[in-house]
Amino acid sequence: MKKQLFKKERPNEGVPDATQGSQETPGVDDLQACIAHRAYELYEQEGCCHGHDLDHWLQAEQEVLGGDQKS
Repeated sequence: MKKQLFKKERPNEGVPDATQGSQETPGVDDLQACIAHRAYELYEQEGCCHGHDLDHWLQAEQEVLGGDQKS
């Protein structure tokens, strides 16, 4: 007996995937790269001490996004 192959219907076929490159993605990628670079600089400035990656990332985010003003 021959096996029958059924093609699944794909309702979004032909619609670009949101995860594929778009006009806005390069800006987001550049921003993340900038934050990552600054976070790494902070890591190095503190003597490459492990365990503070989130602190470094959040501080870098604030600095890069312009929220580093002290109140």
